[in-house]
Amino acid sequence: MKKTAHGTLFAVPLPDGTFLSGRVMMDIYACLKRRLLPADSPLPGLGKAHLVEIYSLVSHTPTYTPSPKLIRGAFVESDELGESWKIIGHLPVNPNDVEFPETIIGYVHPQGDGKFENGEIGVKLPLPDDSANRIGEFKKRHSAVRWHYTCLRAMGRGEEVPKGYEGATLAGSDLRYSPDKASVYQHLPFPIEMSYYEKQKMMGFDLDRLYATQYAGDFLRSSVRERGPGTRSRRNRGMAII
Repeated sequence: MKKTAHGTLFAVPLPDGTFLSGRVMMDIYACLKRRLLPADSPLPGLGKAHLVEIYSLVSHTPTYTPSPKLIRGAFVESDELGESWKIIGHLPVNPNDVEFPETIIGYVHPQGDGKFENGEIGVKLPLPDDSANRIGEFKKRHSAVRWHYTCLRAMGRGEEVPKGYEGATLAGSDLRYSPDKASVYQHLPFPIEMSYYEKQKMMGFDLDRLYATQYAGDFLRSSVRERGPGTRSRRNRGMAII
């Protein structure tokens, strides 16, 4: 069985010599290689990106200490994992805690223009023409080598980001941080406060199948254990579009 990076804990070095810790919530490429993602899923298009979450505690050493989430799910290139992002442990992923970015793509259909995408969920939106471009929250695979600058902006320390790195930001890649979020959710079949796990279950998906067995790579130096749900893959469903 191929290994996945699900649950890998890592440290992101900041320019001042301190660190933020993060965790791989989904190894998308490994799921694709294990044939867990259907052909019409929007996730394989992200290639070897990881879905990661970042924690708020700043430390002077590359260590993991539980703290509130700073970034609740973003797609980031995997290049730096195990390189400049030191591996600091492993914490199995509870599927109930997984959150994906929320984005809008241009999608012309009889009812309007635009489609909401969130993980494997896709919902057609009855929006006027060119609404996707106006809202401007497109799916993005963030650069790993610039990710520390994105984290600084998320921490409210944008003044520390050098000129020339304006693209190192969550803005424009996630509806959750957009003033248009409430207006878009008026057209969606689930409430704005519902978790991704609840939404995907309501839409007929099976997120648990991606975490039925979590393998930590041989490069992990330590292990942090967390009791997760004992689940088995039930069915590999395609992307639902309504």
